[in-house]
Amino acid sequence: MLEFFIGETSQIMSTNVTNPQGGTPNEPLREKYFLWMVLCATAITYLGVLRFDFDYDDYPQIVFNPFVRAWNFVPQYFVSSVWKQMSPFAPGNYYRPLFLLLLRVNYSIFANRALGWHLVTLGLHLVVTWQVFRLVKKMTGEFTLAWLSAALFGLHPVHHEVVGWISATTESLFAVLFLAGFLAYLNSKARSRTLWMAASCALYAAALLAKETAIVLPALVFVFAWLDDQPEPGHAEPSAGDRLKSALFSAGMYLPVALLYLIARNRILSGLGHSWAPVSLKSWLFTLPSILLFYVRHLFLPVGMSESYDVYYQNQFSIAHVALPTVALLATAGAIFLLRNRLGSKAVAYALAWILVPLLPALDTFVFRPDELVHDRYLYVPSIGVALLFALAVSRLARSHKALFGQPAHVVALGAAVSLIFAALAVSAVRYWTDDYTLFTRAHQIAPLNGTAANNLSAEMIARHELDPAISILLDGYRRDPSDSRIALNLGRVYYKKGDLAKAEEYIQHGRMVDPGLADLYVTLGQIRLKQNRTKEAQEDLRQAVQLSPYSAPYHTSYGMVLALNGDCAGADREFDEALSLNPGEGLTLLQKQRCQAAQTPKPPATKPGQP
Repeated sequence: MLEFFIGETSQIMSTNVTNPQGGTPNEPLREKYFLWMVLCATAITYLGVLRFDFDYDDYPQIVFNPFVRAWNFVPQYFVSSVWKQMSPFAPGNYYRPLFLLLLRVNYSIFANRALGWHLVTLGLHLVVTWQVFRLVKKMTGEFTLAWLSAALFGLHPVHHEVVGWISATTESLFAVLFLAGFLAYLNSKARSRTLWMAASCALYAAALLAKETAIVLPALVFVFAWLDDQPEPGHAEPSAGDRLKSALFSAGMYLPVALLYLIARNRILSGLGHSWAPVSLKSWLFTLPSILLFYVRHLFLPVGMSESYDVYYQNQFSIAHVALPTVALLATAGAIFLLRNRLGSKAVAYALAWILVPLLPALDTFVFRPDELVHDRYLYVPSIGVALLFALAVSRLARSHKALFGQPAHVVALGAAVSLIFAALAVSAVRYWTDDYTLFTRAHQIAPLNGTAANNLSAEMIARHELDPAISILLDGYRRDPSDSRIALNLGRVYYKKGDLAKAEEYIQHGRMVDPGLADLYVTLGQIRLKQNRTKEAQEDLRQAVQLSPYSAPYHTSYGMVLALNGDCAGADREFDEALSLNPGEGLTLLQKQRCQAAQTPKPPATKPGQP
């Protein structure tokens, strides 16, 4: 497809050879065509996502989330965790009100039609790709590096999560605001400093409200202010101290925004962050080389993509997980250092800054589940730096005096070749997000030891009545980690479906002992006890489920049905009303409410034959 767009414009652009002294009259036209080709190639590569369904977290976050169905919930976005509807009493780590606002806007337009949601996801990725073009052009002043970096960023296979998965739109939304804030900072260096810095700070605040990883923008500004501190004409080179003061001043402009955000976050989430599991600093340090090597490999060699990976904490030094990854990282750093002058030392520094600084929040693995230490979506913004490094390598490591479409022939040829490779890998990677079964099958294939992957695949198998394969996967996961309440929950579900109620209850009770705050366990236990005609106990189970998850409309409906079964129609009616307030017009709840009301309505006395 890339060749098609190039071919369509070749007659116009082949005559516009860049003039090293200044450019050509048709340079803006050439830039426009190259940029449109990059955006079209990116759109065509990922066009298949428009036929995808909702996946994974899309269901609790969009399809079954009462907070995105009505505008009156919008104020709650700014005073609660992004997962309030699922775990209102658990400590949260994710405060993203603007992301929730985007979900609300999308829901008001598309409701549960996945096509519209995927259109927005793809559109945001195209906006970020356009911003990468502008960013590199402003940083380097080179149009060739700009279009090539944008192409390699837009087509990079590591973006399969962000483009294929609606819930990962938080990455592209935050990236749009983050890049806009940084571009405003770059504009402030040339003109209207006060106005542009005010805009940059405002965009920084918005980016923070989209995703917490935007906190690193001041650090990125500091690095660039240090690198770009050039003497004015007729003035001496600034000293290291002067450069440090200037860089600190530029970065310090954002600190009031960051401070206000951290105060609000600390108050709303009852802390800046909460550890998922107790992990020592030593274990984190031993694990860091494996995490960093994982990210380096996926940035520079993007193959074998999945939603889950087998990367875990290392509690002691090992050759395979500590020494060898460290050697590989040092070798990569050494290669970049040796090539820096040939590629352009300043441009390489720009690229490394865009890789390392935005990656820092992803290294705070204490807030992640132990089997979710790495994800490709965390590389969305860092991949900008890698795209620039690839562009530098393509444009600097080979030379050509011939021009093609107004650009060096070797750049166009090599750039098209790498872009086609990236596009093919991206199509292959993103196709696994077609539906949950395909996604989780791939995840379990790539990460057979991963508890999340095993649990997700088995849940899909249970839904498809593939019970025996699900049991095999679940029992294997249970043997590895009996403390995983999700595995115990699905073992209870699968044995319930097989009719082995005693074994089902055994696993559910074990799960409750491990994680007494998981509402799904009480719902499943209630189903088991209803099957055993233990209706009073089932009522208590559903009551606890509703207490733990008060924003779940299906739980209120289930609880109401059990109350009605036990003769408490007034209580049932209250639960049905609560369910309908969360999910207005839901058919099953309305039907149960009508039945309950009909049962409470006194019937007229029967008349004897012959009476009027």
